[in-house]
Amino acid sequence: MRAWPLALILTVCTACGVGPTDVIRAGEAPRGFVQGTSLYFVRHGRLVPVTRPEGPLPAAEAVVLLTGGPTSGERERGFDTGLPKGLAVRATGDAFVLGAPASRLPRMATGQLVCTIAAATAVERGVQVVDVRVTVPGKGQARCADFT
Repeated sequence: MRAWPLALILTVCTACGVGPTDVIRAGEAPRGFVQGTSLYFVRHGRLVPVTRPEGPLPAAEAVVLLTGGPTSGERERGFDTGLPKGLAVRATGDAFVLGAPASRLPRMATGQLVCTIAAATAVERGVQVVDVRVTVPGKGQARCADFT
């Protein structure tokens, strides 16, 4: 008679009806505030920020890193760039200047520049990335959200 309470407890604790499952991938873990510079690269057809340890850097220096493309480690993780090789681009404040007409720059590449400049400018001003507008040559102003 004394064994039934133990049997009841064991049954309740082991018979919950939830079986084991496989690991469910949900992307990278949230990191909170990260020191560094956010560069925007392409992954699975979308713009995704990658934090580099350098910085935070001003927009002009962030664009230099961006035009260098993803590192080998970033490429292994599936990041790529839409920026043409040898693109001459210079960031000036919250705008950029191209060596070629902006109309020839693919939309994804324009988004990479806009988002990277907006991220650097946001850190510098102490505002959110969504609050920064970047002047695109021959196209007016754009926000990162216009490309994501």
